[in-house]
Order: sequence, then structure tokens, then C-alpha cells
Amino acid sequence: MNTGLNILLKGDVLAGFFSTDAGVIQKGFDYLKGVAPETLVTAVLFSMIGYFNGNNQTIWVMVQGLIQTLLVRLPMAYFMSIQPDASLTKIGLAAPVSTTVGIILNIGFFLYFTRVKKEIVSEE
Repeated sequence: MNTGLNILLKGDVLAGFFSTDAGVIQKGFDYLKGVAPETLVTAVLFSMIGYFNGNNQTIWVMVQGLIQTLLVRLPMAYFMSIQPDASLTKIGLAAPVSTTVGIILNIGFFLYFTRVKKEIVSEE
């Protein structure tokens, strides 16, 4: 069974490993519900990162990581935390949203990178 699905369905059991306090378990479960989609998009993002690292595009990997963390994940988590209806689920959504932004950035860079590679090959 998918880890994300386990988190969505049994996050209270997982949170229960760390506390017996019902309130803490509920808050932990609430956060896990927001973070659960991260299990799917992280697999895609890490595959892309591996591709770029393997093609000596490590600067790009660093740049997209900084963009998704400093310009998306942290501001979104902060923004969600100051809303009147703030919840740990909404704050937790910052992780999969920023990872999805990283995927979009990587798709754009992949299109650019492959176009540049083709131009270099055609010039030779």
C-alpha cells in the first residue's frame, strides 16, 4: 500500500507512536494529511534531480531547490499559518506544493536543456 495512502488513512496510528495524548495525535494526523501528497511528488522530483545531476547540471539542481524552498515552501507555510482558519493540514500542504513547483521548474529546464544540447550537436 502506498505510503501516502497509509498516512491519509492511518495517520492517527502513526502519530500515536510518538504520543499517547489524543490532542497531540490529532494534530499530528492533521499535519500528515497535508504532507501525504509529498510522497508521490517527491519520487518524481528526485528522479528529475538524479537526471540533472547525472548530466552535470548540479548548479541547476541547487537553484531549483533554493527556489522551491525559499520562495515557495517557507512563504506558503508562513502564509497558511497566519490565516484565520489556519490548520496544520494547510501548513503541511506547503511541502507537496513546493515540490510540485520544483517539478514544473525542472520540466521547463529539461525543455531548455534538451534544446541547447540539440543545438550544440547540430553545430558540430
